[in-house]
Amino acid sequence: MKKQNQRQQTPENYIRTRARSLPVDSCYVNSHWKESGMASIIVARKHNNGNFTIGIYLVDLFALGTKDTYFQFNIQPRELDEIIEKMGNGQMIKAGYALVHNIIYGANAFAEDNGFRVYKDFSVTQFILEEDTEDIELIEIEFGNSGKPFLIQ
Repeated sequence: MKKQNQRQQTPENYIRTRARSLPVDSCYVNSHWKESGMASIIVARKHNNGNFTIGIYLVDLFALGTKDTYFQFNIQPRELDEIIEKMGNGQMIKAGYALVHNIIYGANAFAEDNGFRVYKDFSVTQFILEEDTEDIELIEIEFGNSGKPFLIQ
């Protein structure tokens, strides 16, 4: 019984089982994501103690979907501010949750439809996002180059 409780207390298990119960506080995306075809995204969920658990996603809209992703668990507000500032070289802008959700899940679906596998760590960070259901507003985003995968060299 004690071992099971210890296992449940890891950040990964917390994220898998409880992150979606935390309110989404803010989302950010790099300002030039459409032009570059690469989106750097932060989704921040707020804990009762004022700290944040965040998911960070590097998303290739041209072919590969989520190329890299990781999380920071229960970080202080100033740490979140530092990550936002460093991540996009000052080019991160606030975005609505529906937009970042559509970028991530849309790019991943496009990648999978074209034979690419989504980055393995998405199996954890997907739980910082809402489930991909019809409850989330659908936003039309173009993936690929004229609908075909385009690998950036």
